[in-house]
Amino acid sequence: MKHQKLLLLCGVLGILVSAAFLKSSYVIPMLAVLTVLLFITGIKYVYSFSATKYYKIWLAASFIFVIVISIGLFSKMIRPVSAETQTAAAQVVDTAAIAEQSAAAAAAKQPENLQATEQSTKKLKRERLDTPLKDRLISFLGIFILILISWLMSVNRKGIKWRPVIWGIALQIIFGLIVISDTAGAFFFNVVDGAVGQLLAFSEEGAAFVFGKLAYGPVDERGLKQGMFFFFAVLPTIIFFSSLMTLLYHIGVMGYVVKFFAKIMQRTMKTSGAESLSAAANIFVGQTEAPLLVKPFVSRMTVSELHAVMTGGFATVAGGVMAAYVVFLKDFIPNIAGHLVTASIMSAPAALAISKIVYPETEESVTAGDVKIHIEKPDANMIEAAARGATEGMTLMLNVAAMLVAFVALIAAVNFCFEKSSDLINAIAGKSQYAVSLSPDTIAQVKEGDTLKIIKPTKSIELKIEEINSAENIVKVNNRITEKLTNQKFEISRNGGVIISGENLNTTGGVLFVNLSILFGWIFAPISLAMGVAWKDCMVVGRLLGEKLILTEFIAYLNLSDILRNGFETTSGAIEFLSQRSAVIASYALCGFANFASIGIQIGGIGGIAPNRRADLARIGLRSMFAGAIAACLTGNIVGIFI
Repeated sequence: MKHQKLLLLCGVLGILVSAAFLKSSYVIPMLAVLTVLLFITGIKYVYSFSATKYYKIWLAASFIFVIVISIGLFSKMIRPVSAETQTAAAQVVDTAAIAEQSAAAAAAKQPENLQATEQSTKKLKRERLDTPLKDRLISFLGIFILILISWLMSVNRKGIKWRPVIWGIALQIIFGLIVISDTAGAFFFNVVDGAVGQLLAFSEEGAAFVFGKLAYGPVDERGLKQGMFFFFAVLPTIIFFSSLMTLLYHIGVMGYVVKFFAKIMQRTMKTSGAESLSAAANIFVGQTEAPLLVKPFVSRMTVSELHAVMTGGFATVAGGVMAAYVVFLKDFIPNIAGHLVTASIMSAPAALAISKIVYPETEESVTAGDVKIHIEKPDANMIEAAARGATEGMTLMLNVAAMLVAFVALIAAVNFCFEKSSDLINAIAGKSQYAVSLSPDTIAQVKEGDTLKIIKPTKSIELKIEEINSAENIVKVNNRITEKLTNQKFEISRNGGVIISGENLNTTGGVLFVNLSILFGWIFAPISLAMGVAWKDCMVVGRLLGEKLILTEFIAYLNLSDILRNGFETTSGAIEFLSQRSAVIASYALCGFANFASIGIQIGGIGGIAPNRRADLARIGLRSMFAGAIAACLTGNIVGIFI
């Protein structure tokens, strides 16, 4: 029976794909094929034919057929360009052409309009991502790669029940179809982005009341143009959103939302009531708060359920810190608030799916049938709830600030060791990444302390001359140059004025240069490629995935923001920018608490609820963290299919 039900599910998914885009000419033949498919399935379901190996092959072929056709439809129909949009695009191009012809005058008279035009052009390009079918198929095939990795991690491969896995991925696809379609998607993203934007404005008002001009960014006319903007403007959003979520839980709004998602996962995936409820709560609250909803059952949970609870915490993020990530990325990724909310929702069923592969259920759960949702209300009224949420938010904000100080310092320390080791290896090989070769005439004119500017097509580099070796026509600079340059343009300045310019600068480069970013890129680039990230971006996204795992997602999102703002340097020294598709996939894959520090947080938090399970939590902590990271990447795969 399970094979017939699976095939019925495939047919329903295919119909949903078609129904999401009724304006396509492909819908009629697609529905005809699916009708025949469902008719055949219905016959086999009624007469209960045995599932022979040939039937299983036909089943697998039908499933792949539906997915491939669906992806093909999306490649034709996703983000179609309406006549109005084409007209708007033409107008933007015309405006850009006119602006180019009179750049100086336009820049002087209407800088704001030009900036708006540029942003409008970028937005149109981003909304109409023309992703080739092969790239979408890579994201689709990457799902099986991540499942294979999870299967290899499994503690009991023979005990895996595939229903929660298939339904977990199906729920992700269904939600992706609903949210990323033109009609429902536009409504969802506009509403979520508008709501989050307004809430961030409220948070800004509160921060400005306390911190004054320090609460505004360096480009805001209301700000001081400098100072501690991150601490006084970004981190206070955590306080406000923590207070808001606590208030919504107190008045019962979030209870209904959590129950809705929990019921969907429980009925489809057949997971227990307790683990389904915890996974649903993780969409909105943190990794230690969600288990409180199932507090009476934690001490009696099976090990598989505990693993699922922990994995759900690692695969999602809390609403409070999500607001900070929106602040980081809102200027670079359109509708980022909608994307991050979508990521958290889609990762909840993914967490249960991957968890049941890594640690299958072999025991009998006390909540196998159902569990009634009960949210404790420790506060007397809404005012006390808001106050408690603010206090907890302040604690979280200070923890985040302390974590950033510690981890950024530790990164600098580890990178120092790696880079000095690289310098030693290069010195043994007779090469120095601090040495710059210049002509004898140039060497004769420079002095220590002069500024050397290496002029490159993509990005110029300014260095200080610290030592001069006239015998070898070499100067040593204050920072390493990792690339080999030949006959490069340069300028040498003294006291703010250029004294020498030329085109005969040379560097030796080096035989090796390694730091944490490069190591992370090497290790996690294959995972990035499996998610459908463009090959040129794989090392960068891989680096971010590694930073999330080792250093926390907060640092990874900070670095993603910096990369989107300033670009990244390739091995050849060129400056490039992440494609919009790679940036969106990365934002989904990073949206989770899967890092080593969170293992201790969960053991302490969940262990406080049920001290008798602390040993079990410690035993499965590392495995569940990796499962949570895979679940978040799986969400990136699903999104990669549709954008």
